[in-house]
Amino acid sequence: MRPIPFAATVLGAAALTLPAQAQPAVAPAATAPTASTPMFSAELPDVPGKQMVVVKLAFPPSPSKAPPHKHPGSVWVYITQGEARLGVEGQPPKLVKAGESWFEPMGAIHDVSESASSTEPAYGFAMMLVPDDAPLATVVDAHAGHAGH
Repeated sequence: MRPIPFAATVLGAAALTLPAQAQPAVAPAATAPTASTPMFSAELPDVPGKQMVVVKLAFPPSPSKAPPHKHPGSVWVYITQGEARLGVEGQPPKLVKAGESWFEPMGAIHDVSESASSTEPAYGFAMMLVPDDAPLATVVDAHAGHAGH
């Protein structure tokens, strides 16, 4: 297994480790507070060229937040504890409470990713559909919008 620094790369935490046959490429480095650790990954035989990756999420109390970023596939987030504020560019952020979920379309710029509390973290997990050899996430310039991304 080869470590994939998705969390350290995009969201400022420990590296993911995925099976060698399902290794996404690494995105450019950045620092941010939201943490991710792997829970599961698998190739999708019925969807050749893609894999499913599930990561744990931890959102420290605000004002900590992840930098704007995008994923190469669709992402479904489920909050298990606390409340998170999640949003994609061009839409108002959504308050997602424990027991609720949120969907991020492929390629959308995820510009709000934070705990809704200034004193309590939020926790959850994300299921991502990722093309083989693609980074799990890529940090984007918040001022560039969708142009060139």
